[in-house]
Amino acid sequence: MVITLHRVTAEDAPLTGLNSFIEMRVDKLEAAIVELKKMGAKFVSLAGLEQSIHEKGIQQPIVHISFDDGYHDNYSLAFPVLKKHHICFSIFLVSDFIDNRQPFLWWYLLENIIENELVVSFEKYGFEITQQTYATVSKDKIFEQCRKLLLENADKDPDYFKEKLFDYALQAGGFLLPGMLTWQQVNEMLESGLCEIGVHTKTHPRFSNLSTMERMEEISVCRNEIKKHTGIDAAYFAYPYGSPADIGSTASIDDIMKACGIRLAFTTRSLELNSMRNKYLLPREFLNNSATPYTLKTRLTGAYQRGIPAG
Repeated sequence: MVITLHRVTAEDAPLTGLNSFIEMRVDKLEAAIVELKKMGAKFVSLAGLEQSIHEKGIQQPIVHISFDDGYHDNYSLAFPVLKKHHICFSIFLVSDFIDNRQPFLWWYLLENIIENELVVSFEKYGFEITQQTYATVSKDKIFEQCRKLLLENADKDPDYFKEKLFDYALQAGGFLLPGMLTWQQVNEMLESGLCEIGVHTKTHPRFSNLSTMERMEEISVCRNEIKKHTGIDAAYFAYPYGSPADIGSTASIDDIMKACGIRLAFTTRSLELNSMRNKYLLPREFLNNSATPYTLKTRLTGAYQRGIPAG
């Protein structure tokens, strides 16, 4: 089982919020690790995972913990817990986000706008949020509608959406985006021997919006930046967003990944991980604050993925 995490928040952080589905409190992360250990899980590196996929007769369940995007809290909050329990983990970096005080984290910009009930108009796309919208539509629903707009259009028109969203954030009195990692922090985690760095593209685009050449460029530029700052030839990749609809056509995926020097690539699909899977479309299990011991058990045993009771 490969676990997908994003942000790790403080123990007293609220469990609600429009982006709470990509957040996990640090105490809940540690509790999940302890629970998985009780279940007999073996925590492995990505290299160890690559080897174990093809091994037969493995009795002990295999787990790898991965983080996407490169948030600072992966270093400040998650890393101490992972060191304490001596757990291997990986961070799939978006190279444009690292050492960047104003990364284009549009999902958090949207959350700020909606929570502050700002009137919004994306005239170019015929989309607006009015006071009447807030009075009649739930904030969760508004967020999903905005998210759909950005997923479909932000990659082809990034300057327009950046200007709009940052302007609206200023109207709300300013907004501190989640901090991102620095290359110094990345290298410190690498030196521990527990951390591996993977590729999560240059700008975090939706793959279904890109041509073959654009896909290759997003991977290659990110990979080159990782090499430049860490000396590592990153050989593992995670798709931004990661669902089949977000990935789009997979007809040339194998050729793209091989050409870019990628050995394994991960989606966010919840499927059983085995040697029958395409190594460039491997599943991961999405965990957040809603994870329970039952959640972990059913994912670890494959019961959830196969649609059967955990027993």
